[in-house]
Amino acid sequence: MAIIVLDPGHGGSAKLGGSSPNNAVSRPRGILEKQLTLDVARRAKARLQAAGHAVWLTRNTDVNVALADRAALAARKRADIFVSIHFNGWTNATAQGTETFSWPGSPSRSERLARAVLAEAVKATGYANRGAKTETFGVLDPSRHLAITAACLVELSFITAPAEDARLDDAVYLQRLGEAVAAGCEDYLAAQFPRPTVRRVEDGVTARTGG
Repeated sequence: MAIIVLDPGHGGSAKLGGSSPNNAVSRPRGILEKQLTLDVARRAKARLQAAGHAVWLTRNTDVNVALADRAALAARKRADIFVSIHFNGWTNATAQGTETFSWPGSPSRSERLARAVLAEAVKATGYANRGAKTETFGVLDPSRHLAITAACLVELSFITAPAEDARLDDAVYLQRLGEAVAAGCEDYLAAQFPRPTVRRVEDGVTARTGG
């Protein structure tokens, strides 16, 4: 079992501790990024809990949480994984793609988590892989996290593209996004902490290896 903190980006109605209440707004229907991040986070949490992991959200309702406080929750819980969930927006309605971020120079575990989440997210969206990048997002600052925590941020898609705006009406699609975030966490864990295998030794005693 792993300890996982999922961070639905933004929330509330006012900026707080470096966290804006909302950034991207879909076109043409005007769906707010903060609504989508919470929806996807809840879906990811459900899948991870069903797999036996301990999962917390940095917010459960439409409230804003300071960036330092989002990371502090992960530190209090001694999280193995912290994933901040976001959607992108741009003035050009043709912009599209999926990308992840880790803090520049952060422990390699964060880079591995970013790549694992990206791989699963791209499968779910079907959009261009914009890469696992680095950026100094405050919520990823290693000084706010424990050394054991792998931390990344995912931008699932550009909701300013009209075609994506239409897809966001589909609960099946949103479920796929949530499960992709969860699958990325599980892929990272499987690589980071491979399950022991059982082999037979000559005297008939079983021995566990690989743990």
